[in-house]
Amino acid sequence: MPVDAVVVAAGRSTRFGEGDKLLADLDGRPVIAWSLAALAAAESIGRVAIVGREDLLETLATLGRETLGEALAGVVAGGARRRDSVEAGLLAVTSDYVAIHDGARPLVTPALIDACVAEAAKADGAILVGPVTDTIKQVQDTTIVGSPERARLRAAQTPQVVRREAWLAAAALSDGDETDDAAMLARAGLEVRAVEGDPGNIKVTRPLDLVLARALLAERGER
Repeated sequence: MPVDAVVVAAGRSTRFGEGDKLLADLDGRPVIAWSLAALAAAESIGRVAIVGREDLLETLATLGRETLGEALAGVVAGGARRRDSVEAGLLAVTSDYVAIHDGARPLVTPALIDACVAEAAKADGAILVGPVTDTIKQVQDTTIVGSPERARLRAAQTPQVVRREAWLAAAALSDGDETDDAAMLARAGLEVRAVEGDPGNIKVTRPLDLVLARALLAERGER
């Protein structure tokens, strides 16, 4: 049975510079439209809710209707924090499991989405992860205080698929914010599976990321 999805698109794009990164042109269509199209093409996804800033709701609704058609579950306003926006999205959908995806990850593929949904069904959730290629240092002030073993580290991607009621219950335990949904579930002691993602499933944060996204699309033959 298909699961619902929530596309998080309520950020301020402060590191992108001028304009909103979600509406930036990526080979003829806005960045977020690529994310919506991938979800629409995934066999595991049923309906999709978009969570956006108040000033972009009308624009996002238009893009949602054009890309998703009847699969659009609604467009709702996000909050000041990521967890607030995710919660608003989860309250707008109804499926047991929900795929939460960053609108600024335009190169996710339907196959990755389907794989993550399938793995989540075995636990309380699952997320896409990628290898960490840089050596990571823990720094306090200007002093290195730790060097985690790189082989055990993974970089979180999206979608992150969660059991809807488990996420909401975990959120009720604390008002603290989390940078991703796996952290929210882990805080409640719930099991989250890791699914190997794709290095090309990048997040558009800065203008340089848009250049890289265009190059990756050209390599895929999707330009």
